[in-house]
Amino acid sequence: MKRLTTAFTALAALVVLAVFGLPAGAAGPVLTATEAYCIMDADTGLVLAQQNMDEELHPASITKVMTLGLACEKAQGDWSGMVTVSHEDVYSLAGTDSSHIALLEGEKVPVKDLLYATMMASANDGANALAEYFGGGSIEDGVQAMNDQVAQLGLVHTHFANPHGISDENHYTSCYDMAQILRWALTQPGFEELFTNNEMYIMEPTNLQPVTRYFSQQDSMRIGSSMFYEPTILGSKIGYTDIARQTYVCLAEKNGVRLICVTMRSDSKADRYADVRTLLDYAFSTWTSYTEIPAVSGAASLTVQGGGDVLGTVSLDAPGIRIPLAAGLTAEDVALTVDLPDVYTLGGELDGWAVYTVSGGQAQESASVRVPLTTSGLREMLAASRGTEHPAASDVEPQGRISLVMGAAVLAVALAGAGAFWYRRRRGVTLRVNRADPDGI
Repeated sequence: MKRLTTAFTALAALVVLAVFGLPAGAAGPVLTATEAYCIMDADTGLVLAQQNMDEELHPASITKVMTLGLACEKAQGDWSGMVTVSHEDVYSLAGTDSSHIALLEGEKVPVKDLLYATMMASANDGANALAEYFGGGSIEDGVQAMNDQVAQLGLVHTHFANPHGISDENHYTSCYDMAQILRWALTQPGFEELFTNNEMYIMEPTNLQPVTRYFSQQDSMRIGSSMFYEPTILGSKIGYTDIARQTYVCLAEKNGVRLICVTMRSDSKADRYADVRTLLDYAFSTWTSYTEIPAVSGAASLTVQGGGDVLGTVSLDAPGIRIPLAAGLTAEDVALTVDLPDVYTLGGELDGWAVYTVSGGQAQESASVRVPLTTSGLREMLAASRGTEHPAASDVEPQGRISLVMGAAVLAVALAGAGAFWYRRRRGVTLRVNRADPDGI
């Protein structure tokens, strides 16, 4: 793997750090009643401030962000399907004294009701039923799907043992990982609508339950009459167990800046609310707008081969990025490195990335985001090969000739495959995120 560097400033040392990981900056409030937090730009995943953000802690009910995200992914916007509540959904919770909506074995419940019950009432029986829904019929398989998604997101400080968050020694996450889980969930059909709903939800009687059930928002920071009300918060999930203590994850916005804030292991509910407000006040006074980091054409070149022989060279462009920078920082404090393989074999995955690294100093966390590189010159290279017998032709066309259309299609499929594995589209900008880490993780 070769790493080429283009920088907006002549900071040679920064280039090395951008590749192998930057030490954490000293930015952000120091909290004493809350163990860990992470403030992240919701659009790019750039870490802005943090405290112990990689510490593995019990998440409690903020676990349900992953559960709900996978359920929304499974439903693809169609919440009309029915789920039959199983024996395990209900009785696996016996003796836990956990939150539930009294689902009954054999009860047929619309997916929409389960989503709102799990989100608003933090229903553990609802989370179990959703895990069976996206897991193919069992809670165990649903939990496996949750851990598979963790792996796909490249997160290393998370492992789920259940879909609801009841404390277990094998059930943990970190503030950074949970922030990235929320970023991913927000890309799933209907999730943001669910996550930000503030209206009472009415669940109609079912085949076994004649009673109408009502679910209301439980986060005091989203209730206008509450002393803890915080108008910048769009959506949130709260959690608590005796082991986890108070946990919190939210999406907040002010003046067009969208942030994710996660706190874990706050001593009390009052501490949780006070510390979240402290973090959001700090964040929205520090990051008030976005800075455009310009695209760079010809940031790197890459040799393309097929069948073991070189076909030619393509140019790779860094698409640019829009990120929040603290006062005193400019685009010159952002370095660009290019991370790509030595050679690209046509038909395989093109794993090429533009890595934008912020040197935040005392102003904000020193961290990185990764954006897929775009290619230019591929069409011309393939066109120049047309009409020429080439040993690599068998890799791209059975007739023995390199087809411009086929070659472009193969590359497009490869790009899509690589991209689907690591990133999602949001607001027309495609991003894969990886922060700098001293250990290179």
